[in-house]
Amino acid sequence: MTFVTRHTPNCTGKETSLFLVPDYNRRKSDEHFPYLRCGICGLIRLSEVPARLEDYYKEDYYSMPSAARLRALARRDRCRIKTVQHYTQGKRLLEIGPAFGAFAYQAKQAGFQVDTIEMDQRCCDYLERQIGVKTVCSSRPEIAIENTGKHDAIALWHVIEHLPDPWETLDAAAANLDAGGVLFIATPNPEAWQFEMMGKYWPHLDAPRHLYLLPIDLLTQKVAALGLKRIYQTTTDSEAKRWNRFGWQRLLMNPLRNKGLRGAAFIGGFALSLLLSPFEFHGCRGSSYTVAYRKNP
Repeated sequence: MTFVTRHTPNCTGKETSLFLVPDYNRRKSDEHFPYLRCGICGLIRLSEVPARLEDYYKEDYYSMPSAARLRALARRDRCRIKTVQHYTQGKRLLEIGPAFGAFAYQAKQAGFQVDTIEMDQRCCDYLERQIGVKTVCSSRPEIAIENTGKHDAIALWHVIEHLPDPWETLDAAAANLDAGGVLFIATPNPEAWQFEMMGKYWPHLDAPRHLYLLPIDLLTQKVAALGLKRIYQTTTDSEAKRWNRFGWQRLLMNPLRNKGLRGAAFIGGFALSLLLSPFEFHGCRGSSYTVAYRKNP
C-alpha cells in the first residue's frame, strides 16, 4: 500500500528540504530519501515514501526470542513499566506496536489486562502464543483501535515515528482513553544534541523507516487540543541513555563491513557516549524523549 506523509494539521509554516538520505542503518537499497522540515512547528517528515516500504522491514527486523530470553529482556530494563505504574490507576492497557512484546509481557506480569495492535503477523502469533495477550494484526492502528474497547493507558514505545498518519492515531488514542487515562509516548527527539552534531548521518533518522520526527512541544500542542495534559517528560531516563549509546555506536559502525571492525566500533561508540553524556543530559537534548499525557476527567 502506498501513501504520503502529512504536514502538521492546521500548521501554515513553510516546509523546506532538509536532507536526502540513504538507508544508512540497514542498507536495504541504494535509494535516497527526501526529508522536509517545517520552519514553524519543527516537524520533520519523509516526503516521498517508498512504494514498497515493507521491503525495509524484512524478517530480520524482528528476531523472536525464546521464552527464557523474553523473560530476561523483561527483567533487564523496567523503566517503561515503572513509569506506567506510577501514572496509571486502572488496569486496562493497550500497546500499539509491541513487536515481540517485552513490555506487553511486563505489563501482564504487573497485573494489567493487555491488548495490542501490531502490523507484523509473526509478532502477532508470538504475542498470542507466547505471552497470551489479545492481539489485532493491523498496519492502521487508528482504525483497529475502534474495536478494542476503552483503556486506562495507551503506550506507543518508539512507534509513532513509523506510522503513516500519526495525527489520526493520536485522535483515535485520545478518543479511546477513559477519563483520567494516560497516553505514553517514546520517540526520537529531533531537538537532540546528537542530531545537531551528526545531521543526516544520525542513526535515529533511520531512513526510510522513520516517517516523522515530532518535537516535544508540537506533540504536546497536538494532544492538548484533544483534551490531554502533559504530566511527565524526560530525555534522561534509562531508555534515553540506551538510545544515546545506540546513536554513537551505529554512527561508527554504519560505514564498516568487517565484523571485527564493527565490534571495535561498537565498543568505541559506548566509550564515546560516556564521554559526551554531559552534553546529552543538559536540557532536553537526549536522543529519545518519553512523555505522558493525562486525559481530562
